[in-house]
Amino acid sequence: MHIVEKCRAAKVSGNPRLHWHFGIRLLHWLTVAALAAQIAIAFGPMRGPGMAMMNWLPLHMSIGVTILAIIVLRLCWRSFTQVPVRPTSRFVRFATAFFHMLLYVTILAVLITGWLGYRPMPFMPPARLFGNLPVPLAPSFGPLSARAFAFVHQKLVWIMLGLVGIHILAAVWHLVLLGDGVMRSMVFGRAKTAPRG
Repeated sequence: MHIVEKCRAAKVSGNPRLHWHFGIRLLHWLTVAALAAQIAIAFGPMRGPGMAMMNWLPLHMSIGVTILAIIVLRLCWRSFTQVPVRPTSRFVRFATAFFHMLLYVTILAVLITGWLGYRPMPFMPPARLFGNLPVPLAPSFGPLSARAFAFVHQKLVWIMLGLVGIHILAAVWHLVLLGDGVMRSMVFGRAKTAPRG
């Protein structure tokens, strides 16, 4: 075994936790569930006839606020937890970190532009989050209208879906082809310790 490989193996064997922290895993799958529900609503009943969009808008925005809260909590939690150490190259670690950052930024941009693009129809009460809290109107940004932000919001959704698709393919690649435990590190189960020796 080469010296570099021995050093990497030592790093892994010195790290007893090969799973992400339970809280990180829980927030990850909550994000997955909320995004799946959001996409299903946006491409399903919200595209119905008549007032379908306005009728489903409060739930759509409520889920969006929930996703925002989960992501903020996850990023805060992530800063205080240890990353599972695995024998990968520096380039792979950089590419992984960059991709996750890009995915987070895109999701946040989708949420923010959705809020900036929200304007209630004339003579209609504002949408209410979780049935109680009225959605505050976003401030105006000069020549950029709410309709422009709504347009950007729709385009960003497709970019987000593309990134999510790449993320899923990468997870399957790690699980089926590499079998390196990356996928197992994010599922629920008993954390394994790295083999010694």
